[in-house]
Amino acid sequence: MLRCRDVGMLLYEYIEQRLEPSVSQQLEQHLADCPGCLAFINTYKQTMRLSSDLRCRDIPPELQQKLRSFIKTKLSSRRPSFWERLRSHLTGLL
Repeated sequence: MLRCRDVGMLLYEYIEQRLEPSVSQQLEQHLADCPGCLAFINTYKQTMRLSSDLRCRDIPPELQQKLRSFIKTKLSSRRPSFWERLRSHLTGLL
């Protein structure tokens, strides 16, 4: 059974439809029972929709550079998700 903190870790993969079907189903069940997490997911989706309308020319060059640097740092230090670590561990056992 998924907990609220699991939703945050699975958010991106869920929105991008990259979760295993069983995990996605568990997450959807949690969302059906948890109005707080459902609101969180809906806010995230809305933020993604709104930010997709931004264009690079609308963002000042210095902010573009800071944003690129921040994203690069976050991507390079991204920790594998729980499910990625579990899959890797289980694959190593087989």
